[in-house]
Amino acid sequence: MKQLPVSDLKSGMVTAEDILTYDSRVLIPRGVVLTDNIITRLDGYSVYRVSIEDKMADSLIRPIAFTSAVSNAAAQFSREFNRFCEYFQENFKNTPYRNEPIHEKEIMKSFTDLISIESGTGGLLISLLNTRGLTFSVYAHCTNVAVISYVLADWLKMSEDDKLLAAECGLFHDIGKIMLPPSISSGKLKRLTSREFEIAKTHTIEGFHLLGRYKGIPKSVQNAALMHHEKFDGSGYPYGLKGDEIDKFARIVAIANSLANAISVSNPHSCPCPLSAVRYFENSGLHKYELKYLLVFLENVLNLFTSSPVKLSKGIDGNVIFVAHREDLPEHMPEGEGDDFSIHQQYYRSIIQLSAKKNVSIETII
Repeated sequence: MKQLPVSDLKSGMVTAEDILTYDSRVLIPRGVVLTDNIITRLDGYSVYRVSIEDKMADSLIRPIAFTSAVSNAAAQFSREFNRFCEYFQENFKNTPYRNEPIHEKEIMKSFTDLISIESGTGGLLISLLNTRGLTFSVYAHCTNVAVISYVLADWLKMSEDDKLLAAECGLFHDIGKIMLPPSISSGKLKRLTSREFEIAKTHTIEGFHLLGRYKGIPKSVQNAALMHHEKFDGSGYPYGLKGDEIDKFARIVAIANSLANAISVSNPHSCPCPLSAVRYFENSGLHKYELKYLLVFLENVLNLFTSSPVKLSKGIDGNVIFVAHREDLPEHMPEGEGDDFSIHQQYYRSIIQLSAKKNVSIETII
C-alpha cells in the first residue's frame, strides 16, 4: 500500500482504504478501481492524498458486482418487527370500544427492544427498508414511521429522551384511523372518492381525541396525531398550520410518514430504496417540510448508499460507488487506447447509471 497525491492518481489504480470527506464520511470505498471520472470528482471534495494498492488492476480484480447475504441482525429485525406489529395491534384491538388502557409504557418498552437489535441508526434504517412479511396495516405503517422518526431524531443530535419521544409520536401518529370505516382505513391501494378522502382526513382529529382520553400520553404525541399532515407552507390539513405553529415532533413525523408512504409495500411501483425517497421529496416540494430537518435527513439517507452493496431489480448485485447530480455525470464514454485504457473501459462499462435506466432500480440494500 502507498499514499499518493491526487495529482499522481491514474485510471486502473485500486483504493487500499476508504477515501473520506473532511467530515469523515466515506466518499469512495476501499477496493474500487479508479477511473478518470472518479479522480476528477476527488478534486471537488478537497481530497489531497489517497491510499492505493501496490499493484495496478490487470483486470477487474475488485469488481463492482458481488453477492452478499443479508446480515443476521437484519433478518432478526424483520422477524421481531412482525412480532412487534402483532403485539401493537393486539393492544389496540378493543381500545376504542371498551375504553381499555393503551399500555403505552409496555408498548414503548417492546419498541426499544426492537430498535436495539441494530447497533447504529444507519443499520436500523437499512434493516427497516429490507423488512418484508406483513401485509400493509395501520400498525405496520405506524411502526415504520416510529423507526424512521427515531433515526431522524438521532441524526438531528437530539437527546435519547427526545429520540424516544419522536419514536412514540411516530408510533401513535395514525392511530385515529382505527376509528374510521374499514373500507377507508384498510390501507389497501385504491383511489378514494372525494367524499371518502374527506372522511379519511378526519383521522388526524380522531387520533388527537382518542389519545386525549388517556392520562400520561405526552402532549407532543397527541399533537403529532393531529398535525402530521400539516405542511410547513400552510398547505396541509386539518387546520392549515404553518412553520412554528406545527409541533416540532409533528414536523419530524411528517418527514418520516412521507418516507414510509414512498417505500410502502402496499405500493407495487415503489422500491424500498432511499433514492426513491429523495425523488419523492423533490417531486412533492421541499418547501412543504421543515427544511433544516429535511436536508439533514436527505444527506444522511444518501450517505447510507456510499460503499453499500445492493441488489438491483434485474437480479444484479453491485456496489454503490457514489451518488451524483445528473450534471456531474459525463455524457460520453472517454476515448483512448493502450492496456491501461482497456482496463478503464471495462470498469467504466460495468457502472450502471440508474437515472438513465427506467426499468432498473435498487431492490435491497445488503
